[in-house]
Amino acid sequence: MNKLFSTCFLFLLLSSSMSYGQKSINSYKYIVVPKQFEFQKSTDQYQLNSLTKFLFERAGFTVVFTDEGFPKDLANDRCLALNASVNNASSLFTTKLSIDLSDCYNQVVFSTEEGKSKEKDYKMAYHEALRNAFVDLENLKYAYDSTLAADENSIAYKKVKIEKPAVKEIVPIVAVKEVTVVKDIPPMEVAKQIVVNGGSEAENEPVKSFVAPVVNSIEGKYFVDKWGECEISAKEGYYAFVGGDEKFEFAVIYKTTIPNLFIIKWAAFKQPRLLELDLQGNLKVEDGSGDKIYKRVQ
Repeated sequence: MNKLFSTCFLFLLLSSSMSYGQKSINSYKYIVVPKQFEFQKSTDQYQLNSLTKFLFERAGFTVVFTDEGFPKDLANDRCLALNASVNNASSLFTTKLSIDLSDCYNQVVFSTEEGKSKEKDYKMAYHEALRNAFVDLENLKYAYDSTLAADENSIAYKKVKIEKPAVKEIVPIVAVKEVTVVKDIPPMEVAKQIVVNGGSEAENEPVKSFVAPVVNSIEGKYFVDKWGECEISAKEGYYAFVGGDEKFEFAVIYKTTIPNLFIIKWAAFKQPRLLELDLQGNLKVEDGSGDKIYKRVQ
């Protein structure tokens, strides 16, 4: 009797989990696929990225590559999309691939079982393993439903809403010699309170003059640690931060209501950070161990 009860309970638990997973998937409008996965040595090696895009489209998803122009609604709200990644756990004689779908805060929403192949040819093996892994995604019977609300309950979402940071009675910095900001603290600290606390500054606080940057455009080239010389360029609704020989988009940058303050979302980290364009035109990025400065090259 106990064994029968345990079996029924497990079945109901799995059924409810599958239903929740399908509902979560259906609330996302796009799938974003990179042109190079972490384990690949070159862009679209073995045409694996192109095959990934094709398989998602065949399953009913709307797919864009990371280096393509995004639709307007996706450019304004990256949380409309799930980011696809392929994991390689291959052994000496068996190719093993699995697929993860992560939201805009790098939280995994869905993972497939490993697809396997014994083929000796690399391209054939990767393709067969990927197709086998994709069976789990095809079984979801995806259909986008705009009435399903995206998950807004995560800690990260409560802290920062990328598309529209909350502002309350803040005097914005414009392209003039001198303006004022709330409180006798640096602009980066003001922005932290605006974005994280929803603009909870007390009224009638003392103000301090702040000189606007000499360089008033974030677009340009910067030196960024291991990436070397990198470039920021404007896209539709955001800025792309690219670097490396492959011109990899390792971060996206969003405007706030203050012209020299931005929100940067690194591809490798789920928590957005504040970014300030300083007086010299350099980038000052909020970091857990202290602010980092990325020098402007031109």
